[in-house]
Amino acid sequence: MIRRRLFARLPLLLVLLLLGALVYVTPYLREALSLLATAVQEGYTGFHRQVNASVNRHFEQAETIARLKRQQEALTAALSRCRADAAAYRALRQSSAVADESNVTALPVRVLGYARLGDFQRLWLEPFRGFSPQHDSGLLYKGNAVGIVVPQNRRPLALLAGDSSCSFAVYVGSIRAPGIAVGKDARHMTVKYIPEWMRIGIGDRVETSGLDKIFPPGMPVGKVVEIKKMQGFKNAEIELFGDTLHPDFLWVVWRR
Repeated sequence: MIRRRLFARLPLLLVLLLLGALVYVTPYLREALSLLATAVQEGYTGFHRQVNASVNRHFEQAETIARLKRQQEALTAALSRCRADAAAYRALRQSSAVADESNVTALPVRVLGYARLGDFQRLWLEPFRGFSPQHDSGLLYKGNAVGIVVPQNRRPLALLAGDSSCSFAVYVGSIRAPGIAVGKDARHMTVKYIPEWMRIGIGDRVETSGLDKIFPPGMPVGKVVEIKKMQGFKNAEIELFGDTLHPDFLWVVWRR
C-alpha cells in the first residue's frame, strides 16, 4: 500500500523538483542567454562592418581604376603627339641636307595641303619670311631639288617636279650641258633644249645651274635615264633624286 502511494506521488515530486531547479537555474540561464545575445549582436555588427568596408574598398578601387584609365588615355594621347612631333622634326632635319659648298639661303616651310584634291604635285605652303609675289623660289627636299614656289592669289604655291608647269635651268653631266628641266610625273622630268653637239650619256648627273635665279647652282636634281635626239637639240629623260610624294617639310631656297 505504501509503495503504491509512493509511486502515485512520484510525478508530483518530479514536477516539484523541476520547478525548484528552474527557480534556482533561471538567473544563470538568463545570464547565459544575455551573453549569447551580446555575442551574436557583436558578431553581426562586426560582419556588417566588414561587408561595408569591402563594398567601400570595391568602389574606391573602381574609382581608382577609372582615374588611372583616364590618366593612361591622356598619356597615350600625349605620347602620340610627341611621336608626331618627333617624326616631323626628323623629317625637317632630313630635308635640310643642303650641300655645304652651296651659297644658299634656305628656310624650312610646312606643307599645308593639296591645292587641288587628287593633284599630288601642287601644294599650298605656309607663308614664310622672304616670300615675294614678284619672283619664284626653289624647293629642296632632303637636299634635292624637287620643285619651285610660285605666287598664286598672293599665296605661296609649290609646283613639284612632276607638274608640267614646273621648270628650271639645269646642267647635265660633267660637261655641264645646259638645259631646261620640265615636269613630267612624280618620278621624272624632261630636260629640254640640250645643244645637239654636246655629248651626254645615260647615268649623267643633273644639277641646277642657277642661271634662272630660281635655284642656287649645284643642287642635285636626278640622273639621265634616256636620251632623245630632236631637230637641232636633244632631250634627256631624268629620274629624280628627290621624293615628291611625301614632302612633310620643304626648304625654300634662293641665291644670296
